Amino acid sequence: MDVVIPALGLDAFNCPTCGAFAHMTWRDLTFYGTATTIGIRGATCAKCDGRSFWLVNAAQMILPDRGAAPLPVPDMPADVRADYEEAAAIFTRSPRAAAALLRLALQKLCVHLGEKGERIDVDIRELARKNVLPQLLIKVADTVRITGNNAVHPGEMAPEDIDLVASKMFLMLNLIVNKGITEPKELAALYDMVPEGARAVAEGKDARARDKASTAK
Repeated sequence: MDVVIPALGLDAFNCPTCGAFAHMTWRDLTFYGTATTIGIRGATCAKCDGRSFWLVNAAQMILPDRGAAPLPVPDMPADVRADYEEAAAIFTRSPRAAAALLRLALQKLCVHLGEKGERIDVDIRELARKNVLPQLLIKVADTVRITGNNAVHPGEMAPEDIDLVASKMFLMLNLIVNKGITEPKELAALYDMVPEGARAVAEGKDARARDKASTAK
């Protein structure tokens, strides 16, 4: 899913309050019936009625101070979430700094998933090899220049690359949390709902299948 970065005057973008892509209703702010002399406009989200406020001359969002990133998914670890939220808060003002923070968050997330957290490309490939993450995620990471031969760090990126890389990394982090943490947790909860006898039968079949595969090698 693409993220449409909030910008002054856009009819629709990803709401900085609820994260949904939604229509925005704009109006000039007035106080006691008089337009503000510093030029402030407000946008109201059709989805959640949340508001964002903008300096007209600078074309800059001043409230809320969390940028355009999608909201973090519930199971995101606390230390990863802290970097994610900090990156979200500065994304519209400094996508380069946001990309650096998101790389750090991704390294921490790889550690939570059992990897070393030293090299993102190695960790993602290892998680894909273990079927923790889908193989296609490797191609996604390579395409947005996070991993692979074309990988670059935020300080090395051309300005036109920054928005793309940072916006895709928000989505990648949420996807990795869903695949590596949320889905296994939900499957484990579902498995626990199965009667104990049926679980024992299934586990016995799995054990015999593993033994047979091991003998065949």
